[in-house]
Amino acid sequence: MNTLYIVGNGFDVAHKLKTSYWFFRKYLKKYAEDFYVKLEENYGYSQIDVDDYYIGKNPQKAINAQDKFVYDSFWKTIEEELGNVNEASMLSFSESIVSNLYLESGLIGIQDTLDYYWQEQYSFIKELQEYVYKWAKQIRLNKCSPMCEELIDNKEDLFLTFNYTNTLEKIYNIPSSNILHIHGGLPPYCSNKPILGHGNYNAIERCKAKIEKAERIFDEATVSIYTAIAQFYRDTLKNTTEILFNNRGFFQNFSNIDKVRIIGHSLGTVDFPYFHKTLQSVKDDTEWYIYYYAEEEREEFEKKMLELGIERNKLHVCNSSEFWN
Repeated sequence: MNTLYIVGNGFDVAHKLKTSYWFFRKYLKKYAEDFYVKLEENYGYSQIDVDDYYIGKNPQKAINAQDKFVYDSFWKTIEEELGNVNEASMLSFSESIVSNLYLESGLIGIQDTLDYYWQEQYSFIKELQEYVYKWAKQIRLNKCSPMCEELIDNKEDLFLTFNYTNTLEKIYNIPSSNILHIHGGLPPYCSNKPILGHGNYNAIERCKAKIEKAERIFDEATVSIYTAIAQFYRDTLKNTTEILFNNRGFFQNFSNIDKVRIIGHSLGTVDFPYFHKTLQSVKDDTEWYIYYYAEEEREEFEKKMLELGIERNKLHVCNSSEFWN
């Protein structure tokens, strides 16, 4: 086993699969509209009312413009954006709830009441991972064909995939023992369900600090809302530390890797812990190949790989056309 392939969503997209998270949004909009509306609203994106006089005579134009904005600012980088919930809106909502409570004893003894409100308002987010799983299950591979001959029946190399689909197993006939679905996948090849989440541990720690400060002055309202916000962040967290620990055995197999080839990955910051671990696990003289799709990605990918700690003379930044055949 001399080559490690690190496979991102661009790999599946190149095979014409509808696996971008924008298609997940479309799935939610069709099959789980209440969840979809609540999700976007909690990140500051309200839905367009087609009957609103102010959107003009062409509501579809307004909807298309809104969709583009939401895609560019949220869904395009959703894993990072999940760690930036609209706390200001949450706090404003909490203030309105507190001000409408009739409290003979002031703000003492209200935490249980407020906790009930937050449970009603924000517990929906716990369904996120289940919807990701349902969406991934309905992605069909029946029209897929191999695009890289060297991967077909490849039983020698290792594959670290960030994708939920079984493209490697079913289209390329690669043994599942050689593949790690680092963020979960689908049966029968992967027993762990898909995970979608952010890596903003700092947001949780910031909430903890605010809770501790509020507890010292017996401010139950602040304790309650920041406890709810912290839980919202936990429910959308991708715990990379735990994932790496649970899969440490697979990374131990990287000691003989001569070449790392990264295809279809955007190198988002939430996934950097996995690249750090890979760099620590492979040999010092391992060659790294990163493939870009758009020309504007070339410089960005090179910069990120150098920041990761890969030596310039070991780094090869290539157009993805060199990978496919």
